[in-house]
Amino acid sequence: MGKDLRMEVFASNDVVKPVSLHVYQLHSQKIDNSFSVIRGAVWKLKNYNHVGVFEDGNRIYSTDMLYESVPNADFTIEYEGIIELEVLENRKVYCELIKYMITKNLSEVLFYNKYHKYSCKSSVTSKWIRTENDFNLFTSDNKEISLERKYNFWVDIMDDGKAYLRIDTSSAFTSNLTVYDYMERGINPVGMEVKNDWAKNNQTGILTEICDFTVTDKLDFADSLKAYYINKKEGYRVEQLPDDTKVVKVELQSDKPYPYYPQALKPVLTREKVGQIDSRFSIRIEPYVKRDMRTRLMLDKDFIGDIGVLKEMNSLQFDLEPCEVKNIGYSRGTVPLPKLICGKDRVLEVGKEFQVFNYGFYRKPEKEIKIGYIYPKNQEQLMKAVVNEIYSFAKLGKYQGEKDKYIISGLLDIKSEPMIKEEYELGDITDYKRAANRLQKIEGIDIVIALIPDEIDEDGPYNPFKTIWAKANIPSQIISMKTAELFARGKAEGNKSKYYLHNIILGILGKTGGIPWVVKNMPGNVDCFVGLDVATVTKGIHYPACSVVFDKYGRLLGFYKPTTPQQGEKITTRILQDIFDQVIFSYEDRFGESPKNVVIHRDGFSNENDEWYKNYFGAKGIEYSIIEVRKNISSKLILIRDGNIENPTLGYCVYNNSKGYLVTTDMKNKKGSPNPILVEKKCGNISIADILTQILYLSQLHVGSTHKMRLPITTGYADKICKNRDFVPEGKMDDRLFFL
Repeated sequence: MGKDLRMEVFASNDVVKPVSLHVYQLHSQKIDNSFSVIRGAVWKLKNYNHVGVFEDGNRIYSTDMLYESVPNADFTIEYEGIIELEVLENRKVYCELIKYMITKNLSEVLFYNKYHKYSCKSSVTSKWIRTENDFNLFTSDNKEISLERKYNFWVDIMDDGKAYLRIDTSSAFTSNLTVYDYMERGINPVGMEVKNDWAKNNQTGILTEICDFTVTDKLDFADSLKAYYINKKEGYRVEQLPDDTKVVKVELQSDKPYPYYPQALKPVLTREKVGQIDSRFSIRIEPYVKRDMRTRLMLDKDFIGDIGVLKEMNSLQFDLEPCEVKNIGYSRGTVPLPKLICGKDRVLEVGKEFQVFNYGFYRKPEKEIKIGYIYPKNQEQLMKAVVNEIYSFAKLGKYQGEKDKYIISGLLDIKSEPMIKEEYELGDITDYKRAANRLQKIEGIDIVIALIPDEIDEDGPYNPFKTIWAKANIPSQIISMKTAELFARGKAEGNKSKYYLHNIILGILGKTGGIPWVVKNMPGNVDCFVGLDVATVTKGIHYPACSVVFDKYGRLLGFYKPTTPQQGEKITTRILQDIFDQVIFSYEDRFGESPKNVVIHRDGFSNENDEWYKNYFGAKGIEYSIIEVRKNISSKLILIRDGNIENPTLGYCVYNNSKGYLVTTDMKNKKGSPNPILVEKKCGNISIADILTQILYLSQLHVGSTHKMRLPITTGYADKICKNRDFVPEGKMDDRLFFL
C-alpha cells in the first residue's frame, strides 16, 4: 500500500445547496470602521435573538425573524424580506451558517440520554474525554479541576462547491471554583486571569479590583448589576445570590475594566498552572493531553459522527476519512534534511547535534571569555561546583573530573582566575540589584552567571534577574539552585547533569557571539535572511523587533530592537526604515558590500506598506522576497503507511505555488503529534520549494540548545525577543543572544 499524506480536513458528501435566509439592512450613526460596526451588530443580535445571524460586510442575514429593537443598541435594522443566496458568491455567509448548524446539532447531543455531551458557548468543549474504549470524566481528587476536550473547527467552501471542515482538538482545563469561592476562602483574586463563565462569547481578562460596593448598588449603565441581568432575561443567574456580594472589576483584553459578579468568574488554567496546583492530577491526564495522529483522527471521527446530518442544509454531512491533499489543491512531498558544518569543517547530521562537543564549534568568541558570578550568601561552595564543572567541561574536555572521549578540550576559552563574584541576600531583590551594581563596575565582563532560587521563572519576560543585566548591556546565564545542586552531587547523580551542561555551554557560546554550527549548502538565490515580529505590550502599544539578520549559511549577523513604540501590529514605515538600514549596515560590516538578495520572514501576517518595500529596495537595486511564517494554524498532516496512521516526520510537507504546510519537528520518543507551520509567499521570485527548504534548514540552527525550535531561527528569535523584550538591549545591532 505504501505511504499516503493527508490533511486533517474533511469534505462534505455533496455540494452546498442554496438556502433561504432573512435579510436586513443595518443603520448606524457611529462613525467608525464599517466592518467593526456590522460585526458588533451581528454579535448583539445573535446574543439577543438566540438564532443564527451572519453578515457579508453590507447586509445582515438570519435563520429566523429577528427582534428589530435590541436594548442598548447603537444601531437599527430594517427588514428586506427572504432571499435564496447563491453559494459560491456568498461563501463567507454559508461558512458561518454551516458552523452555526454544526454547533446547533452538537448542543443537542446527549450522553446516556441525559447529559449534554458538549458545551457550546464561544467555543465547543466537552468534559467527556475519549479513552481507548469509552468516554470518561477526569476531575482532580479534590474536585477543583476538570479536564476538557476543546474542539476548534472552521468551514471553507472551495470552487468545487463542497464544504471542507477543519478540526483542531486540544485540551482545556476548567476550575470548578469561582472567584467568589476564592474570596470566601480568604484568597485575594486581584491579578488573576479570569474568564466569564456566564458569557456566550470568550470573555477573558485580568481581575483588577474588588469594589467597595455591591451588586445592588447603582451603576453608570444600569440600576444595579443585579438589575442588569434581570433586564436581559438572565435573572435566574442572580436571583438566588446574596445581595451583599461585592462587585469585582475585570480588565478585558481589549477594553476598559467592567463590573462582574465574582460568581460568574473562573480562573483561567493553563497546563503549567495545573501541574503546579496538582501534580498528581497532571500526571494522570498526560496520556489524554498529548495525542498522536491516530488518537486525533479517532476524536475527529467521533466529532463528525456527533455532528450528524445538517437537515436545514439539505441533509449535508461530512466524510469520516480525511481529504487527499490533491483534492484541496496541494501536492505532497518531503524536504531533504540539511548537512550542518561545525568545527574543523566536520559534518553534523540532523538529530546528532550533540556530537558538536566532540568536533568543536563552528565559531568561538574571538577573545577569552570573562565571566562574573552572582549567588546567594552562604552558597559559595555550590557556586564553585557550578564554576568548576563549566570550566572543566568547556576548557579541559572533562566531565565530573575525568577526561571524556566525547568532549574535546578548548570548546570555549574561559578565563579561570580570579573568580569574579558577588553575593546577595536570598529573597531580597534589592540586595540582588546592589550586588549586581558592584559586579557591573568590573571592566570587561562578557557574561554573568547568576545562581537564583528555584521558584524564579527564568524564562519569564519580566524576570528581574535578567532585566538587570540587559540594562547593563551584559548577557546573563541563569542557573537554578536545583541544577547547581545536581552539579555539586557529581558522580552520585550519574550523567544527569550532562544535558544541563550542554545547554549552559551553548548558551554561553551564543551570548558571547559564537556559533555552534551552520548550514553547509543553503538553496536558492539569497544573501541574507531577516526575521520580523511585533511584540504587544499593552492595548494598542506594540514594539517591532527585527529579530536578527543571518547570512545565507545561517550565520548570525546581529539582531536589532527599535526603541520606538507604535500603534497596531503593522510596522510603520519609519521603523521599517530604521530596521532595514541596520540590516544593510550589518551586512556591509561583515562582507564589505550590500546584499543583492534579501529574504524577509514575517511572523504572522505581513500587513506593512508594500510600496515602501518596492521603493526602498528598488532604489538600492536589491531583490527581496517576503514570506509569512504562521505558527498558530489548525490543520495537521496525517501520514498513512501501509494502512496504519502515523505521525509525519521532520520534513514532510504539502504545498501549492504560493504556500505550504511544513513539519519542522520530529516526535521520536515524544508524546503527541507535530504541529506544522504554514508558510506563504507574499512577494518575490523565490520558488515554494526553495522557501520550504530554507525554512526547514533555518529551524535546525537554534544556538541555545541541542533541541530544535519548531520555527526557523528568523521568526523564532524574533518571537523570543518580543516575549523577552525587557532583557534585550535596544536601539543598536547586537550579535549576543541575550534572549536565550
